[in-house]
Amino acid sequence: MFLNRRFSASAWTWAMALCAAVLLAAPQAVKAAKFYVDGTALAVKPEEKVVPAAPKPLQILYEFQRDGGPNPKATKFTKPFILEDLKASGGFSSVAETPVEGGAVLSIKFNNVVDPEALKKAKADGFKTGLSFGLFGGTVVEDLYVVTFEYVPAPGATPIKTVVHHKLTTSIGKVDQTTIPGVQYKKADLAVRELVRQVMARGLNNLFADPAFPR
Repeated sequence: MFLNRRFSASAWTWAMALCAAVLLAAPQAVKAAKFYVDGTALAVKPEEKVVPAAPKPLQILYEFQRDGGPNPKATKFTKPFILEDLKASGGFSSVAETPVEGGAVLSIKFNNVVDPEALKKAKADGFKTGLSFGLFGGTVVEDLYVVTFEYVPAPGATPIKTVVHHKLTTSIGKVDQTTIPGVQYKKADLAVRELVRQVMARGLNNLFADPAFPR
């Protein structure tokens, strides 16, 4: 969803089609896209936050996906965020992409789930937005993510698994911003960074709080 370090390589499949439709109809009047991330449901409250008392080394296996298939460009873009959040969590003594002492492994699959009907509607609405010169029509699209965390404490141990759902909302054209929940970002990369941070905070805390997680 990222075409470069400012745009997500997977979600922008629909976004580029959408923008193209708007630009063809009214290139001089199209309004800048805005991005929203609402982390209310994922927020980790102080009273539920868990940090392991004896952090251990971790090997991370990470992949960004589109409908379950690998997306190398998006993986490359988002991996630094993943590594940064893992190290900042306080849950691991070290984080590496190669095997570590003790054999602990965390697999994270960040899957962008595409709804064909939503994509079709986004393209149609985008064209309408362009025809109205962005003054009367607007488009709002939700980009959905299903993120799977699977932690194996040691070779042969039973995996500890949790799944986190999130979304990135994008608006183009004349849209009532008050109807869209979350914090607004004018740059896609900033919105994606915050989305990843929220997913990581919730997913890791779920793992740390699991009774089977090493104490």
